[in-house]
Amino acid sequence: MAEVCDELSRMEMVLTSRQPLTRSVQLMYRAGERLGFKRRVVDELVNPQEVRVFRIPCKILGKVIIFWGVMALHNNACGPFKGGVRLAADVTIWETVELARLMTLKTAVTGLEFGGGKTGIRVDMQEMYRVFERTPRDREFEKIISLDAVEYFSQAYRDTFSNHHYIPAPDMGTGPDEMAFIYNETLDPASVTGKPDGTPGWLPGRRESTGYGCCFVTLKLLREMLERDPDGATVVLQGFGNVGQPLARFLTEEGVKVVGITDTRGGAYDPAGLDVEALIEHKARTGTVGGFTPRSLTNEELLALEVDVLVPAAGGHVITADNAPHIRAKGVVEAANMPTTVEAMDILTRRGIVVIPDIVANAGGVIASMEEYSRSLSASRLSKETVFRIIAERIGEALNQAQTRAKEQGITLTEASVEIAMERVYYVMRSRRLI
Repeated sequence: MAEVCDELSRMEMVLTSRQPLTRSVQLMYRAGERLGFKRRVVDELVNPQEVRVFRIPCKILGKVIIFWGVMALHNNACGPFKGGVRLAADVTIWETVELARLMTLKTAVTGLEFGGGKTGIRVDMQEMYRVFERTPRDREFEKIISLDAVEYFSQAYRDTFSNHHYIPAPDMGTGPDEMAFIYNETLDPASVTGKPDGTPGWLPGRRESTGYGCCFVTLKLLREMLERDPDGATVVLQGFGNVGQPLARFLTEEGVKVVGITDTRGGAYDPAGLDVEALIEHKARTGTVGGFTPRSLTNEELLALEVDVLVPAAGGHVITADNAPHIRAKGVVEAANMPTTVEAMDILTRRGIVVIPDIVANAGGVIASMEEYSRSLSASRLSKETVFRIIAERIGEALNQAQTRAKEQGITLTEASVEIAMERVYYVMRSRRLI
């Protein structure tokens, strides 16, 4: 009986209750009012087209491990469902739907022929250490878990990927290795993006694409909105993973001083600018940026540092109504998905702090994915430099359009970006008789 109750509790952690009033939902209803859309129209734009809740029995190291997960397919009016596969201990249905909705907005505002999707698989690594009686932290063991979870997931949804109904990509907890396992199952280069170098259909620059796009946006923010020369400008990053590391590299190449970085286990601070290459080596060796500099740094301290630009590049909802009044950066670049709550965004706006929204700032990854997908079957590979140029053009155009609309209507860049995306999705749905 205890086992039954435990299994039900795990399912209930994924199947949460009524849809919460999330950041994207609030922003979309605000935009709908400005656009004059009827409530039922906004409802259809907000609600997902399909949500699949699943359980995956995985045979891992001689044990059967069951993972619960959610596949949220939000909107495919503009193209196939597109979005990453996330492995995390706190996956829920509504978080996954929210991330899929953000992908719909992101692809629409940047003019891509994709829709929005997302998968979350509830993998608790700490629980896996207990189940398999493993100590201390073992990265090879964690890789076995993630690869096996994605392998069984790809077997269960092979047809969904093969017919390009939903095209997955890396996300939190996954990377090119996991995407290779999806390719191994479908043997279709266009069925998945973010594949490792050398895999059929791979794309040079895909790994660094999100970081590059964030760097482009940061430089544009400094030069055009803050009227600050990037050479010598100061930036802090929250998060030093797949986005934060290449972003820090690109910024330092432009003369920007990255003075502070935190991750989940520590922080590093140097007002003269951190040695990014040495810090990357340190993190690879120790698993954290903590201990790299004599002065440590907490997330709370990082958010309150007086710098030119703050870049949250880790989890969501880190800038809140509680800490927004204490932020001293002149601008914020949302490298992570939904790192700023709506309440915090309103506070930053009143304080004159410019926020570059996530659906523009971190769109480099999905822009590169569009190129990877469209060229996967053509055997025509782009150079890394060409990929980066396409990212800059797409993001630059989206940001310019948002700036123009924001100025005309007296709204924020975030509100303008969401409005543009909603307009595009709505008109395609109307033309296709989907609404």
